[in-house]
Formats: sequence, C-alpha cells, structure tokens
Amino acid sequence: MTMIHGSETACVLALLACFACACSDSDGDTPPPPPATPDGDGGVNAYEVTSGPFLRIYDPSVGETSPWYINDHTFVRGQDGTWHLFGITHAEPANPLDEKTFAHATSPSLAGGPWQKQAPALVADPAYGETLLWAPYVIFHDGKYYMFYCAGGDDHAQYQIRLATSTDLWTWAREPAPLFTDGFDARDPMVLRVGNQWVLYYTATSEAAGGAHVVAYRTSTDLRHFGERHIAYEEPASGTYGGPTESPFVVAMGEDYYLFIGPRSSYSSTGVFYSKNPLHFEPSNQVGSIPAHAAEVIDDNGSWYVSAAGWGQGGVSLAPLRWEPTAYVNVTRPTYRATVQIAPRATLRSFLTTFPGEAPRELLTSRFRATGPYLAVGAFDVTDAMGAPAQVERSPDGTRLSLKSIPLGNEPVTVDWNFVFGEDYIDHALTWHVAAEPTAPVWETAFGLDTVFPWVGDDANLQREGDAAGFARWSLSGDDHGSLVFAYRAGSAWREDNRWFASSRGAVSWQPLWRNGGATWTSGMYEGGTFRMAASPRGGDRLFAERVAAALNGADQRISNTRYATPLGVRSPTAIETR
Repeated sequence: MTMIHGSETACVLALLACFACACSDSDGDTPPPPPATPDGDGGVNAYEVTSGPFLRIYDPSVGETSPWYINDHTFVRGQDGTWHLFGITHAEPANPLDEKTFAHATSPSLAGGPWQKQAPALVADPAYGETLLWAPYVIFHDGKYYMFYCAGGDDHAQYQIRLATSTDLWTWAREPAPLFTDGFDARDPMVLRVGNQWVLYYTATSEAAGGAHVVAYRTSTDLRHFGERHIAYEEPASGTYGGPTESPFVVAMGEDYYLFIGPRSSYSSTGVFYSKNPLHFEPSNQVGSIPAHAAEVIDDNGSWYVSAAGWGQGGVSLAPLRWEPTAYVNVTRPTYRATVQIAPRATLRSFLTTFPGEAPRELLTSRFRATGPYLAVGAFDVTDAMGAPAQVERSPDGTRLSLKSIPLGNEPVTVDWNFVFGEDYIDHALTWHVAAEPTAPVWETAFGLDTVFPWVGDDANLQREGDAAGFARWSLSGDDHGSLVFAYRAGSAWREDNRWFASSRGAVSWQPLWRNGGATWTSGMYEGGTFRMAASPRGGDRLFAERVAAALNGADQRISNTRYATPLGVRSPTAIETR
C-alpha cells in the first residue's frame, strides 16, 4: 500500500496547514487559489466553506416600541463608499404575509459600523399589485442601482418578481410591470453576471402549484427582459410554502461556483453546494454548512463575510467566511466511482453508481452528518468530527486505502479508517485508538451513513425511525429506483450497542458504544467493525442485501491494520487520484 510519510507527508501537510491558516483568519481574507485537481472523474475540486462567529451589526428594533426583525436582505456599497442594507422588516412575531416594508440602514463600514436606521426604502403599493414586499437584492451596473424583489400577489402560483432602480440608493422608481411571474411563492431573487449574460436565481417549486423545492433561474442581457425558466438545483423534498431552497446566493470563485441555500437542517442553517457549472448544482456536492438564516455573501475588498437574519434573530449578524482547500482520493471501479475526502477532514463524499444502461446516480450526500466515523462526548450527535488523517496509505493497484490516526475533535482519540474497493462494493473497517480518557463521558462511537434516499431500515423493518438495539446483518436505504446496502461482519466490533435511524434524512448510524448519559472509555485499541457498502438499481432490494451480508460473512476478509509500502504518486499537494 502506498504511504504518504517522510518528506512527502511533510510537504503535503505543510501546504495544507498553510492553506488552512490562510482560510481561517478571523478577518475573512481572500482565500488561496483553488487546489489543482483532476477534473471530470467524479472528484470534487472545491473549497470546504465554513464561517467564524457571528456578531450582531444591526438591530431594527432601535427606536421602536417593540421588537422588530429583518429577514431576507441585501448589502451594497455605494459609489461614495457608504454601505447600505435593505431587507424585509416587520414587528415580531413573524407575519410573512404582512411584510410590506423594506428596511434601510447605512454605515461607513460593513463590519465595523455603526449602522444607522434610515427611512424605509420601499413600501408595498397596491397600484402595482403588491400585496407584500420580500427579499430585495441590489446590484450596480452602468451608473444605476437595480433592486430585484418579490412583490407577492393574491395567487401563490403567480408571484411577481419586480424591479426598481435608483441612481443614489435613496430614491427608488419601480418598473411599471413585473419582470415575470412564477410559483409557488417564487421569491428571493439574486443576480449574477455569467459570461455575456445576467442570471437571475430565485426559489420556487417544480410546478407553480407546488412540488419539489427548486432553485430556478432565468437569463437576460439587459436586466429587464428575462427568458424562460430553467432549474439550477432540485431538492428531493416537496412542498409549497417555505422549503430548503430559499435565499439562493451564488458565488463565483475563479472557474468554480458555490450555491448557498437554506433553511436546511434547522431554521438557522444554510447549505453550500459546489459546481463547475453555474446553471447546475447537485445535492450530493454539499461542501459546507453555515449556521445562518437568509445568508448573504459579501466580498469587502477581498475580505469575505456571510450574514444571518430572520424571525426572532434580533436583527442582522455578520461572520467571516472561510474557504478551506480540500484534498481527496478519487477511485473508479466497474460499477461505481467513489470520492474519499482526506482534508481538511476525512469523509466518504461520493458513491456514484454506474449501472449498465442507466445514467450515473449519486447515492451519498453531506447534508446531515456526512459519511464516516464520529464521536459524541458529553451528548448525543457529532460533538467531535474527524480531521485530516496523519498518514494515508494506498495499494499499488488502487484497491486499498488506509487513513491512519484521524483525530476526533479535541479528544485524545483517533480512528483508523481502512477501505477495500471491490468491483461492486466498498469495505470499511474501523479501529479506534484511545490514548487517554476523553474529556467527558462518551455517549457514542459511531459510523454514520448519509444518503440521498427518503427512507432507511434493516432486515426487520425497511422503514425505521429512531433507535434499534444491537447490530443487524444490514441496513438498507432506498427509494423506488435503488437501494444502498450497508452490511455488517458479525462480531467484528468490540461491542454492538445500538443503531439510530433518521428515515426522513436518509441517514443511519451504527454505534458500537451507545450510552444515554455517557460511559467511561479507557485507553486502548478498539475494533469498530467491518462493513460492506453496495448498491442495487432496484428499490427495497432485500434479496440483494442478504447476498451482500452473506458474502461479507462468508470468509475472513478482515481489512483493518493493513500495511503496504509502495510510494504514493502525489499529483498535486492537495489532490490524489486513483483509478
């Protein structure tokens, strides 16, 4: 197996450390260039996007007799250097269908303030068919400011996206007619220049009366006449009001693009998705999660920030935005392509199936806990996620990979994660190393599987929710068109306490150690289990699951603690590829 160590390891880790430092400065400075990675083979050439701490910069309640909020909003710097903030505003509690006013505030400095409250920028005007005002977005072009916004209407399938213009950011003139109408509650416009055209992104549903939550887009050459609707991103979830594709914001970073949308796992949660194509993003390519609602991204002369607002949030907050380069191993086998991220943290990012006669299909996502081992100390959930392995080994034929001494948060615990890439399966074997007692009782040591599917289950119940005692032969995630099996090699973990199923998220966690209230974990080495992952193009494929489990348990295929010695050919400091 290839081993990255010695001078090669020092070079790789030093460069990664340098990149990480550059990306994590508290002032959100310009990130380094993207890592040079091979393109077109299922890998993810992307930054991982995170934020620093949020600090409140503006409270709309100042001068009012009761608390007020700001929801979707926009920042723009005037030609005189003054910063302007515009946004939905209303008295608490939330009443979205009565939001008829755009707040306006100004400041000489984005992050430094002070922000001063100004008179409202716009108020809903029934003469223009406006029943509400939502989500302004302002750009400057050819000596004029353009404010795109949603004006609502009586028919939720025919919401208006409108335009107002200004020469000074203080006085706004509406265009007489909507730019276009769409549903359900088509709203939250954002505009980006791409090539020789403008792209207006907005949130909607796949059908105007409701359906899959999507980020739609339309293009224009003059910012006034927009073409037909297209879809840039489609979420598996469906509905009408609200949804996980609100507040779309697209950032161009060199030749790459990043889509920010939310709310995701909670009201104050924004997901970040990567693509080479600004007109197409996939749910599987999530590269970040920001604890913010209605997030806007601001580049302040090379310092990057992300904002947060919303109902009950006390106004608008700002945090530095961090761009961390990733490193990964990319593996291609006869029936799948897999991407194992190794920096800045380890995870199985992608499992792309390529069944004969069918279009490739991504089965994993990172929208919940991501796929890989994690530790829960002092509470349930991922309190201590994996960092980058201290050592990476790979076999000469590319079928075996070992990530050694992966740190878990700040705990005195590491894990070895070993892979075997078969022609139609991936084996995972885990070994936990405890150097000293963790800082608090351990509630979970676990392997989490984060899939794109709408349900998960096991050999006793294909659609489970919550805890199930002990380990089963397999778990199965699926829908009507496919199944992802995760089989267990009986007796391969030092204990087999529990499994936890989150069907609505397509997620399952295998927990060798699971204890409500936590348990003492003494120093030593602990085998965490051997598992086999394989996919079927048939939904709910129990027979396939039984065959996978039988194959895994039919012979001694233990793969932990393997050792190989072939030097690894490093194509770039932050990317490793194998076929």
